Formats: sequence, C-alpha cells, structure tokens
Amino acid sequence: MPEHRRHKTHWALNALLCVGSPAAALLAIELILRCAGYGRLEIYQPDPKLFWRLSPNQDCLTKVDRKPVHINSRGTRGPEFAEEKPPGTIRVLSLGDSRTFGWGLSDGETYSALLQEALQARFGNEARVEVINAGVNAWSFAQMKVFLQEHGLRYRPDVAVLEGANLWTQFSEHASPEFARAFMRRVRLKNLLRRSALYHWLIEVRLRSFYERHRTKFIPVVPEQDGLFKEQQRADPDARFREEIAAFCQIAISNGIRPVLLFLPTLDELGGAEAPRTLRIKGDVARALGVPVVDARDALRPLAPPPYLEADPVHLDARGNRAIVAPLADAVFPLLVPGHGGPRPGPQQPPGRTAPPATPNP
Repeated sequence: MPEHRRHKTHWALNALLCVGSPAAALLAIELILRCAGYGRLEIYQPDPKLFWRLSPNQDCLTKVDRKPVHINSRGTRGPEFAEEKPPGTIRVLSLGDSRTFGWGLSDGETYSALLQEALQARFGNEARVEVINAGVNAWSFAQMKVFLQEHGLRYRPDVAVLEGANLWTQFSEHASPEFARAFMRRVRLKNLLRRSALYHWLIEVRLRSFYERHRTKFIPVVPEQDGLFKEQQRADPDARFREEIAAFCQIAISNGIRPVLLFLPTLDELGGAEAPRTLRIKGDVARALGVPVVDARDALRPLAPPPYLEADPVHLDARGNRAIVAPLADAVFPLLVPGHGGPRPGPQQPPGRTAPPATPNP
C-alpha cells in the first residue's frame, strides 16, 4: 500500500477510535443504567388545549423510587376502562397533580386505586366501582377543568374529585396560541431527554438541585414571570384559582356529576395552625356552591413519622395515601347512594369537615 494511503488509513482509524470509544462507553453506561431501571420515565403528549398529557399505552417507572406505572389507552394511570360506562357501574373521576398521579408510588398505592377498593367493599355485589386516576404531574386547575370538559364528561362519572394543582395561570385556555405552540416544543424536547437513562440518572437524580434551579427553561414556575398574571390578580392573587375551581364544579354539576374537593397538605401545612391557602380557596367555593371539601390533615397528623416520601415534603408515601382514603370515601359514598346524596349543590354548608372561614382579601 502506498505511503499516503497508509497515512490516511491510520488517520481514519485514529479518528474512529477517538469518536467510537466514547460513544461505546456512553452506550455501555446507558445500557447499564437502563437495566438498573433508569430512563423509563413517563412520556407526555403535546396538546394544544391541555399543553401536555400522558401519552397512552405506556409501561414506565416513577422518577422517585422507580415504581411501576401503567398508562392505559385513554392516557390515564391504571387499568383499561371503556369510554362508555357499562350498566351497573359507578364511576369516580379523580383529578389532580403529581400527588394524584402517584409520585413515587405503584399503581395500587395511589389514593385513587385505594378509593376504588374502599368503595367497592361498601357496595359489595350491588355495583361495580371504577375510579379513574386522571392525575397528571404539574397540571393547573385550569388544565383539569379543560380535561373534564373535553374528555372527562365522555366517561359519564357520577362523582369528580378535584385534588391540588400547581398554582400557575399561564397553563389555561387564556394563553395565547403562540405560548401553547412554544410550550409544546418544550414538551417534545423534554420527552427526548427523558428517554435517556443517562439523562435520568445524571441530571434528574445526581444533579437534582441543579436541575431544580434550571427547570424553568422547560416549565415556568414563578407566578411573577407569568405573562397572564394581570393587575387584578396582583390585587387578588387567588381570584383566578378560585374561578377555575368554581368553573370545574359548575361544569360537573351542570352535567349531573357531584364534585368533591380534596385538600392534601404539604409537610409545613400539616403542622401549621392557620388554614393553608389552597384550603381557604376551596372553602370559598365549597360554601358558595354547596359541595363537600375533604380536609385530609386530621387523617394524616396522627401518623409518625410524617407520611411523606423521603426528603420530599410535598408527596405522601403509601401510608399517607392509605390514611386519606377513609375520609374521602366517607364524603364520596353518600353521593353515590340513592336517597343519601347529601345536600344538593347550592349555597349551603357542605357535609363533613369543611374549610374554616376564608381570610378576607386585602
């Protein structure tokens, strides 16, 4: 072989080794981490009205503790269900954020799955109970309202439970089409990253504090940076959230669905003496519309140690989810029994423990 060809061949081999060796090492690390359970995070589907929703037909793992998750063909967590409610079936639609979805929990450990078991035990063979876990990580109250209107009504639930939300206003039908399109591009980018086990382990686990500081590049989390945070919201920052919760309840009531408001406290709120902000807002709506509001603090306070995931003051662990089922079932069950439906929606005091009087707005 001529000298110049040998030189070119030698250069090409060196270049291949320089490129191929790191690539092979990264591939090996990716495979090892994937075998360890990293990289199988839930994937989201961009949506022009909901901004993001769970992609259907996935088997994945929770980011925390890597618990198994099944997303059915309807894009909700849990087993399959028919869109048309079968005869003799009682349905409860459970909506909320990551605490409803079940952050760090297996499917059967979520309070929605446990509520189904508790209600089924009460009904026995008289009816089949289905609780649809439609919780989605980081959703706002406005997104839950849109989901109920666009999707949930088709399932014909008898009761709709509304848990907590991220208190963001930009994720609503009031956002501009440009904002929606821009955010859907971010969802696609985030999905691409979440498919990588190396990204999951390195960025979201090992460099978690760094990720938390910079995740606003994907999801804005500071209300003051919200372009929709108008002057009237600064005068009454809870007005938008109160309106969205009330609209959710009104949509449910007008379609023959009984709404139930659920409050799950953070660790700080569990020990606080004053009524937390979200509970006050829900209390306002409950009194105005005559719907039940379930305050889970009484069920959680006796548990020691506090029933939250390790180093996580927001998300309840499996013990906490089990503890809140009894008071929630106590509020839901009477609404499903003919002749024991409690007060009809209207301006009256809701049954059970309700939120204390709201603090007057400044």
